[in-house]
Amino acid sequence: MEIAWSLVLFTALTGCGGWLLAAVAIDEFAQKAPRADFPAAIAGLVLLAVGGLASVTHLAHPENMLAALNHPTSGIFVEAVLVGIAAAFAIVYLVVYGSSVAVRRVCAVAGALFGIALSFMAGHSYIMPAVETWNTLLLPLAYLGTAMAMGVALYCLIACVRGQGADAGAFFALLAIAGVVAAVACGLYFGHAAAAAELSPLYPGAAILLGGVVTAACGAAGAWRAGWRMGAAVVALVCAVVGAVCLRVAMWLAYVPLDNFFGLTF
Repeated sequence: MEIAWSLVLFTALTGCGGWLLAAVAIDEFAQKAPRADFPAAIAGLVLLAVGGLASVTHLAHPENMLAALNHPTSGIFVEAVLVGIAAAFAIVYLVVYGSSVAVRRVCAVAGALFGIALSFMAGHSYIMPAVETWNTLLLPLAYLGTAMAMGVALYCLIACVRGQGADAGAFFALLAIAGVVAAVACGLYFGHAAAAAELSPLYPGAAILLGGVVTAACGAAGAWRAGWRMGAAVVALVCAVVGAVCLRVAMWLAYVPLDNFFGLTF
């Protein structure tokens, strides 16, 4: 099946943005890299906005998007609502950043929850009985895992750029966990998809190894040695992004409609 690049970008960018907001929310309480929180929230908001715009191009005409939003049960509607709410809380967080700590933390947590939900629902929208390789909860879990790896890696990089890499060891440990989650989730999903489709090992291998294993190794290295954190964050972010894109590309390449199992063509 032809790859829907606009949807690949939408799910990758908004997933990264959602988990970046989650990292900000964690640091609002941990206070390990407070100088990174404001720019990270801005970056998360930008990723949500750019990702949302990328999704609009999938339906070719604005009126098609408006028509899709008239159906509250559709995946497009749910994703649009989650993007909008997460972005709204990110905006309020930025507005109140220098004033109320309590309101700031509430907004950070709310934005994180909706952002994390978005990273899962962006994959859940593809679950359908008519497509064997998509009809599993392993797919949205893989979306969530790769988004987590991207968002945490980007937060680690922002912390290092803001001069707080030495204090961000806990986030590198979280990055190692995120890499493991991404590797396991992608491995389980591709194990399911491979049973129903002839899938080249290139994209699954890149998703698991780069987006998962290498990202986890970078997180572990950064947690172990403070001097390695800037380099580890850069490598982890690049690998996490490549892995996330490879997962989404492989999903489209593994598209196997149910009619294929009956030898029917339309």
